[in-house]
Amino acid sequence: MPSKTLAHAYNGTSTSLHTSLPRNKLSEYTNIDFQDSGGAGLAPVEHALFGRARKAKDRLHWMFPSDKDGRVDSVINWIQTVSYDLATYGLHMFLQTQERGALFTNAAFRLPGQAEPAFDWLTFDQLQNTRDKIIQESVAMYDPVTQVIVFVFLPSPSGSSVAIWRRRIKVPNNIRLMLQAEINQTMAGLRREEDYLVHVDE
Repeated sequence: MPSKTLAHAYNGTSTSLHTSLPRNKLSEYTNIDFQDSGGAGLAPVEHALFGRARKAKDRLHWMFPSDKDGRVDSVINWIQTVSYDLATYGLHMFLQTQERGALFTNAAFRLPGQAEPAFDWLTFDQLQNTRDKIIQESVAMYDPVTQVIVFVFLPSPSGSSVAIWRRRIKVPNNIRLMLQAEINQTMAGLRREEDYLVHVDE
């Protein structure tokens, strides 16, 4: 059962903490399938991502080398290896939610019986609750037609803070052309760029 803090981050959005995302639309144009954590990968770090007791700079740490932890290094290398399919999946999530967002994965988390990372898609409005400038500006300013933003994070032992890394992967040209009509419709419905307001706590 998601806590009130994590549920608040999802409040008023089309993403559910309790159900996996439907795959039927994705399977119309690709055979890929990635694990959706349904919020389980975020739950151990909800206070680090969304807590109000401390400022974002004390909860989220951006400067750690990714190759100092084997779990992080492995996930980042895996993301690069599967970037074609993962970018297709990220584009699908953008079209499904009809809003800018990013994929998040917990380097220390796997779903039961699964060896590969699990992901959560969080939209810009959800990410405002992080009060982190880098996360919000990354999602507000990227081009969802050509890129997918992926954040990899590693919890501290207490779960009160995370080290976090950002990767950008390219949407395949053939997939973009195949879905051009859906992309145009979604892009037309987005708010203006200046209406993506970054919320910070300092």
